[in-house]
Amino acid sequence: MSERNPVRDRDRIPTGVEGLDVALGGGIPAGDLVALVAPPTSGAERLLYAFGIDNPTRYCSTLRPPAEVRDAMAAAGIPDERVDVRSTDGDDLLGTPADHLSGLDAGSVVVVDPATALERAGEERYRSFLEDLKRHCRTTESVAVCHCPRTTPRTLRRDLTLARADTTVVLRREVDTGTTRSYLDVGKFRHGRPPTDPLPVDLRGTPSVAVGDDAD
Repeated sequence: MSERNPVRDRDRIPTGVEGLDVALGGGIPAGDLVALVAPPTSGAERLLYAFGIDNPTRYCSTLRPPAEVRDAMAAAGIPDERVDVRSTDGDDLLGTPADHLSGLDAGSVVVVDPATALERAGEERYRSFLEDLKRHCRTTESVAVCHCPRTTPRTLRRDLTLARADTTVVLRREVDTGTTRSYLDVGKFRHGRPPTDPLPVDLRGTPSVAVGDDAD
Protein backbone atom coordinates (compact mmCIF):
# COMPACT_ATOMS: atom_id res chain seq x y z
CA MET A 1 0.00 0.00 0.00
CA SER A 2 1.16 3.50 -0.69
CA GLU A 3 2.10 5.87 2.10
CA ARG A 4 -0.83 7.82 3.47
CA ASN A 5 -0.94 11.54 4.04
CA PRO A 6 -0.77 11.97 7.84
CA VAL A 7 -3.11 14.99 7.65
CA ARG A 8 -6.71 13.86 7.24
CA ASP A 9 -10.18 15.40 7.14
CA ARG A 10 -11.38 15.16 10.74
CA ASP A 11 -14.97 14.97 9.50
CA ARG A 12 -14.24 11.67 7.77
CA ILE A 13 -13.05 8.36 9.19
CA PRO A 14 -10.85 6.36 6.78
CA THR A 15 -11.85 2.78 6.08
CA GLY A 16 -8.25 1.62 5.64
CA VAL A 17 -9.04 0.76 2.00
CA GLU A 18 -7.66 3.62 -0.04
CA GLY A 19 -9.72 3.13 -3.18
CA LEU A 20 -12.92 2.97 -1.14
CA ASP A 21 -11.96 6.13 0.75
CA VAL A 22 -11.38 7.94 -2.55
CA ALA A 23 -14.78 6.81 -3.85
CA LEU A 24 -16.45 8.04 -0.63
CA GLY A 25 -14.81 11.44 -0.70
CA GLY A 26 -12.33 10.70 2.09
CA GLY A 27 -13.99 7.98 4.13
CA ILE A 28 -17.08 7.48 6.28
CA PRO A 29 -18.58 10.68 7.77
CA ALA A 30 -18.02 10.89 11.53
CA GLY A 31 -21.10 9.88 13.50
CA ASP A 32 -22.36 7.42 10.88
CA LEU A 33 -23.57 3.87 11.39
CA VAL A 34 -22.36 1.48 8.69
CA ALA A 35 -23.94 -1.88 7.81
CA LEU A 36 -21.55 -4.25 6.03
CA VAL A 37 -23.60 -7.00 4.37
CA ALA A 38 -21.75 -10.00 2.97
CA PRO A 39 -21.94 -13.75 2.37
CA PRO A 40 -20.69 -15.65 5.44
CA THR A 41 -17.89 -17.27 3.41
CA SER A 42 -16.65 -14.08 1.72
CA GLY A 43 -13.84 -13.08 4.09
CA ALA A 44 -15.55 -9.73 4.74
CA GLU A 45 -13.89 -9.57 8.16
CA ARG A 46 -10.77 -8.23 6.43
CA LEU A 47 -12.70 -5.06 5.65
CA LEU A 48 -13.48 -4.75 9.36
CA TYR A 49 -9.83 -5.25 10.31
CA ALA A 50 -8.73 -2.54 7.85
CA PHE A 51 -10.48 0.15 9.90
CA GLY A 52 -7.84 -0.44 12.58
CA ILE A 53 -5.00 0.63 10.28
CA ASP A 54 -5.67 4.35 10.71
CA ASN A 55 -8.14 4.56 13.60
CA PRO A 56 -8.38 3.63 17.29
CA THR A 57 -10.83 0.74 17.07
CA ARG A 58 -13.01 -1.04 19.61
CA TYR A 59 -13.79 -4.45 18.19
CA CYS A 60 -16.77 -6.13 19.89
CA SER A 61 -16.59 -9.78 18.90
CA THR A 62 -19.88 -11.57 19.58
CA LEU A 63 -18.72 -14.92 18.21
CA ARG A 64 -14.93 -15.43 18.17
CA PRO A 65 -12.51 -15.16 21.12
CA PRO A 66 -10.27 -12.06 20.99
CA ALA A 67 -7.15 -14.18 20.34
CA GLU A 68 -8.71 -15.55 17.16
CA VAL A 69 -9.52 -12.05 15.92
CA ARG A 70 -5.98 -10.83 16.59
CA ASP A 71 -4.49 -13.90 14.89
CA ALA A 72 -6.68 -13.32 11.83
CA MET A 73 -5.60 -9.67 11.68
CA ALA A 74 -1.96 -10.70 11.84
CA ALA A 75 -2.48 -13.26 9.06
CA ALA A 76 -4.03 -10.51 6.91
CA GLY A 77 -0.98 -8.32 7.49
CA ILE A 78 -2.96 -5.72 9.44
CA PRO A 79 -1.43 -4.40 12.69
CA ASP A 80 -3.62 -4.55 15.78
CA GLU A 81 -1.80 -2.02 17.97
CA ARG A 82 -4.75 0.39 17.76
CA VAL A 83 -7.45 -2.28 18.12
CA ASP A 84 -9.10 -3.11 21.44
CA VAL A 85 -10.72 -6.53 20.88
CA ARG A 86 -13.42 -7.41 23.40
CA SER A 87 -15.39 -10.63 23.70
CA THR A 88 -19.08 -10.09 24.31
CA ASP A 89 -22.45 -11.51 23.37
CA GLY A 90 -25.77 -10.18 22.21
CA ASP A 91 -27.39 -10.09 25.65
CA ASP A 92 -24.42 -8.29 27.17
CA LEU A 93 -24.31 -5.61 24.48
CA LEU A 94 -28.05 -5.12 24.57
CA GLY A 95 -28.26 -5.11 28.36
CA THR A 96 -25.28 -2.91 29.24
CA PRO A 97 -24.19 -1.07 26.07
CA ALA A 98 -22.41 1.65 28.05
CA ASP A 99 -19.93 -0.94 29.37
CA HIS A 100 -18.71 -1.45 25.81
CA LEU A 101 -19.27 1.99 24.27
CA SER A 102 -18.13 4.41 26.97
CA GLY A 103 -14.69 5.98 26.94
CA LEU A 104 -14.25 6.01 23.18
CA ASP A 105 -11.43 8.13 21.83
CA ALA A 106 -12.42 10.87 19.40
CA GLY A 107 -12.45 9.61 15.84
CA SER A 108 -12.74 5.95 16.83
CA VAL A 109 -14.36 3.01 15.08
CA VAL A 110 -16.69 0.61 16.89
CA VAL A 111 -17.08 -2.78 15.21
CA VAL A 112 -19.86 -5.24 16.10
CA ASP A 113 -18.93 -8.59 14.54
CA PRO A 114 -21.34 -10.09 13.81
CA ALA A 115 -24.53 -8.23 14.66
CA THR A 116 -26.70 -11.30 14.04
CA ALA A 117 -27.34 -12.22 17.69
CA LEU A 118 -28.43 -8.67 18.46
CA GLU A 119 -30.74 -8.57 15.46
CA ARG A 120 -32.48 -11.72 16.70
CA ALA A 121 -33.39 -10.08 20.02
CA GLY A 122 -36.58 -8.19 20.76
CA GLU A 123 -37.22 -5.22 18.50
CA GLU A 124 -37.37 -2.58 21.24
CA ARG A 125 -34.14 -3.80 22.87
CA TYR A 126 -32.32 -3.78 19.57
CA ARG A 127 -33.73 -0.42 18.52
CA SER A 128 -32.58 1.05 21.85
CA PHE A 129 -29.09 -0.39 21.34
CA LEU A 130 -28.81 1.17 17.88
CA GLU A 131 -29.82 4.53 19.33
CA ASP A 132 -27.16 4.20 22.05
CA LEU A 133 -24.57 3.20 19.46
CA LYS A 134 -25.34 6.14 17.20
CA ARG A 135 -25.40 8.57 20.14
CA HIS A 136 -21.94 7.50 21.31
CA CYS A 137 -20.61 7.85 17.77
CA ARG A 138 -22.07 11.32 17.32
CA THR A 139 -20.69 12.44 20.70
CA THR A 140 -17.16 11.24 19.92
CA GLU A 141 -17.28 11.90 16.16
CA SER A 142 -16.69 8.19 15.62
CA VAL A 143 -18.10 5.54 13.29
CA ALA A 144 -19.84 2.25 14.06
CA VAL A 145 -19.72 -0.76 11.73
CA CYS A 146 -22.17 -3.64 12.10
CA HIS A 147 -21.11 -6.81 10.28
CA CYS A 148 -24.28 -8.37 8.86
CA PRO A 149 -23.60 -11.80 7.31
CA ARG A 150 -26.35 -13.02 5.00
CA THR A 151 -28.36 -15.83 6.58
CA THR A 152 -31.02 -18.30 5.45
CA PRO A 153 -33.71 -17.63 6.50
CA ARG A 154 -33.15 -13.86 6.64
CA THR A 155 -32.13 -12.63 10.08
CA LEU A 156 -34.88 -11.00 12.14
CA ARG A 157 -34.47 -7.25 12.49
CA ARG A 158 -31.98 -7.07 9.56
CA ASP A 159 -34.35 -4.57 7.96
CA LEU A 160 -34.06 -2.42 11.09
CA THR A 161 -30.27 -2.47 10.87
CA LEU A 162 -30.35 -1.43 7.23
CA ALA A 163 -32.96 1.27 7.86
CA ARG A 164 -31.01 2.86 10.74
CA ALA A 165 -27.66 2.61 8.95
CA ASP A 166 -26.38 5.81 7.36
CA THR A 167 -24.12 3.87 5.01
CA THR A 168 -24.68 0.40 3.58
CA VAL A 169 -21.86 -1.54 1.96
CA VAL A 170 -22.67 -4.85 0.29
CA LEU A 171 -19.87 -7.27 -0.60
CA ARG A 172 -20.74 -9.64 -3.44
CA ARG A 173 -18.74 -12.30 -5.27
CA GLU A 174 -19.01 -13.41 -8.88
CA VAL A 175 -17.47 -16.46 -10.54
CA ASP A 176 -16.74 -16.18 -14.26
CA THR A 177 -14.82 -18.87 -16.18
CA GLY A 178 -13.24 -20.13 -12.99
CA THR A 179 -12.20 -16.68 -11.74
CA THR A 180 -13.77 -15.28 -8.58
CA ARG A 181 -14.11 -11.51 -8.35
CA SER A 182 -15.39 -9.50 -5.40
CA TYR A 183 -17.16 -6.14 -5.53
CA LEU A 184 -18.37 -3.53 -3.06
CA ASP A 185 -21.72 -1.83 -3.66
CA VAL A 186 -22.33 1.32 -1.61
CA GLY A 187 -26.10 1.37 -1.75
CA LYS A 188 -26.82 4.13 0.77
CA PHE A 189 -24.59 7.04 1.73
CA ARG A 190 -26.73 9.60 3.53
CA HIS A 191 -24.03 12.17 4.20
CA GLY A 192 -22.22 12.11 0.91
CA ARG A 193 -22.44 11.06 -2.71
CA PRO A 194 -22.17 7.27 -3.20
CA PRO A 195 -20.10 5.83 -6.04
CA THR A 196 -22.26 5.06 -9.05
CA ASP A 197 -20.57 1.75 -9.94
CA PRO A 198 -19.53 -1.33 -7.95
CA LEU A 199 -15.93 -1.18 -6.72
CA PRO A 200 -13.70 -4.20 -7.44
CA VAL A 201 -12.06 -5.31 -4.19
CA ASP A 202 -9.20 -7.72 -3.51
CA LEU A 203 -9.44 -9.45 -0.12
CA ARG A 204 -6.50 -11.84 -0.52
CA GLY A 205 -4.26 -9.72 1.73
CA THR A 206 -4.63 -6.23 3.10
CA PRO A 207 -7.86 -5.13 1.38
CA SER A 208 -7.48 -2.92 -1.66
CA VAL A 209 -9.89 -1.41 -4.14
CA ALA A 210 -8.94 -0.65 -7.72
CA VAL A 211 -11.49 2.02 -8.56
CA GLY A 212 -12.52 1.72 -12.17
CA ASP A 213 -10.48 -1.45 -12.76
CA ASP A 214 -11.24 -5.13 -12.29
CA ALA A 215 -9.77 -6.89 -9.26
CA ASP A 216 -8.46 -10.35 -10.02
